[in-house]
Amino acid sequence: MKLLAIDSSGDSSSVALIYEDEILSYSKTHARKERPNWNNLLSSVGINKQIHISEIDCFAFGRGPGSYTGIRSLASFMKGLSWTQKKPLIGISNLKSIAYQVNNEVINTKYNVINVALKSDLDEVYFCKYLNSPELEKQSDEQVKSYKQLADPMLLSNPLAIYAGNGWDDDRIKLDTNSLFNIHSNALSIAHLANFKFNNQDKFLPEDANPVYLKDTNYKKISDE
Repeated sequence: MKLLAIDSSGDSSSVALIYEDEILSYSKTHARKERPNWNNLLSSVGINKQIHISEIDCFAFGRGPGSYTGIRSLASFMKGLSWTQKKPLIGISNLKSIAYQVNNEVINTKYNVINVALKSDLDEVYFCKYLNSPELEKQSDEQVKSYKQLADPMLLSNPLAIYAGNGWDDDRIKLDTNSLFNIHSNALSIAHLANFKFNNQDKFLPEDANPVYLKDTNYKKISDE
């Protein structure tokens, strides 16, 4: 299995390559509205150097929510790769990417819920709740929340919940730091999630792998993933 994943949903971009038994990854920070040179990013994991792009079996990307500019440009680039190479394309939720990382890090099984909050460009967050299990079943829809909604005592006082993502890093939110994980989405977690989906489903057409913004824009596309 050879799978290539890219994430560019915030103030960093990353790429990950699963190549048989090897896993390579690279990350680069930048201003939120800046994008890296895609070819340079690919070359950082050996694409078009040691590995030709035609060898890749499947492509994946962080489909949002996150930076509108980053997600839109990345989706266009990945669709182009998928169409020209005639290979599957899988869009993975950036919120689920964060939940996946926490699920792998937390050993204490008393936590049964992962509440993920990711800062948006405005004074609000993208939010989703997941069951803390290998399957990471969604316990709520992906949605936009105000900080007033996020500071709801009912949401913050669950002793069985983990709080993940940079959306909780705000003076209006008071959380026990033992259950707080300020982490970001990345291409490596997206690659692992996409690999699991690829091995458990038949078709992933590029026209079905669309960005998810959650907000009301002319380019809005809502997914039920």
